[in-house]
Amino acid sequence: MTGGGVQAGGTAELQRELRATGLTGSVLRGLAAAAVARLDGVADLAVPSWAAEVTTRLDAGALEDGDLPALVRVLATTGQHRLLARSGVRYPAYALTDDVAGARVGPPGPRLPVRPRAAGSFEVLGRRVGFPIGVPACPMTGTAAWVQYLAGNGFNLLTYKTVRSREHAANAFPNWAFVPGAREPFGPGAPPVVHAEPSDWVTPGDPAVTSTNSFGVPSPDPAVWTEDVAAAVRCLAEDQLLLVSVMGEDDGDGTAQLQAIADDFARTALLAEAAGAPVVELNLSCPNTLGSGGGVRPPICLDPELTTAIVETTRRALSSTTGLVAKLSWLDGPALAGLVPRIAPHLDGIAAINTVQCAVQRADGSPTFPGRPLAGVSGVAVRDLALEFTARLLQLRATGGHRFDVLAMGGVTDPASAAALLELGAAGVQTATGAFADPFLARACVEELA
Repeated sequence: MTGGGVQAGGTAELQRELRATGLTGSVLRGLAAAAVARLDGVADLAVPSWAAEVTTRLDAGALEDGDLPALVRVLATTGQHRLLARSGVRYPAYALTDDVAGARVGPPGPRLPVRPRAAGSFEVLGRRVGFPIGVPACPMTGTAAWVQYLAGNGFNLLTYKTVRSREHAANAFPNWAFVPGAREPFGPGAPPVVHAEPSDWVTPGDPAVTSTNSFGVPSPDPAVWTEDVAAAVRCLAEDQLLLVSVMGEDDGDGTAQLQAIADDFARTALLAEAAGAPVVELNLSCPNTLGSGGGVRPPICLDPELTTAIVETTRRALSSTTGLVAKLSWLDGPALAGLVPRIAPHLDGIAAINTVQCAVQRADGSPTFPGRPLAGVSGVAVRDLALEFTARLLQLRATGGHRFDVLAMGGVTDPASAAALLELGAAGVQTATGAFADPFLARACVEELA
């Protein structure tokens, strides 16, 4: 089930679990108030109305099936993930109440008992894989434990979250939020101002889901991530594929040096290759802090000279058996048409698109993520942009006689949106917001599309 409907028996099962653990409505109300206060950064510990209503009915023993979405929201917001997992209901894969360090401990679930598998296999980047849906580099792919979790739920094309040649801290908490008001794709022109509170919610499984995030590009020290990448490679089945996303930077002294950045990309790619990565993805798509001096710069792919240097330098450094993919953000027609012929001969694949950068604000006009007025938006809001970009990319491949695969993403939140990109000619699709909001999305795609 991919819509926002009620899972039969879910409310009754949760009610039994709550009784067994002694979690009363009054306890949950207090926990919900504290969680929302922390998320939204407010001192007021008033119980939110959505928590008060359902927990009052819980205390009265009057819960009905229609209460399941609100009850799941209360339990997920208050960190009751083990209880939710035991009940078998669907809830978001990533805990919005976790900071980056907390999320690295491991996924809160939910988990399918058996990995969904399609008959036959598909060719992606010269490898045979199961049904070609996966998760791009994002907060859910930053450890081997997360990779193993997603693989078990049927996601077969997994990109390990961007790593770097030195440790980098994440942006301050909060980092990820739902955008309940963005239920349709952005129209033409500049993206609108997006409104979201960190404590906002979209019912798990609702295909009209949009989210926004501001993590920066954090990375553990290479001694940590190389060992973990090796573990992530080992945990996958033969018909599953791990890409490792890498990013380079300059030395932070003065103006950014083109070759210094390209060399650091290559150096980091070699570390990933040595850890066992069969495919390296060059993160050219995130707004970047390129050097230790700080300051966010535009996505690298907007600079064709730097992008070409990075691709060529990294391709020369890697073994010919290691795949190489470039990850791009949305580019206009002339920019993409000018870039593809320069980098395509050196690549096995191009992945696109990344999140779309927007002004993201709370109801009072302040930034949703304090101190960061701009943030990335993904999900249904960017679906039309992703479809249009994928079509242009495939047309450039055809007219130029290039041979790279396309890994398409942006707005994949249900089987129909995955099918739309595959039918255009993408070799595979990936989804971050979709997999976050519906951890069982890969199963639905296998059942409906394979």
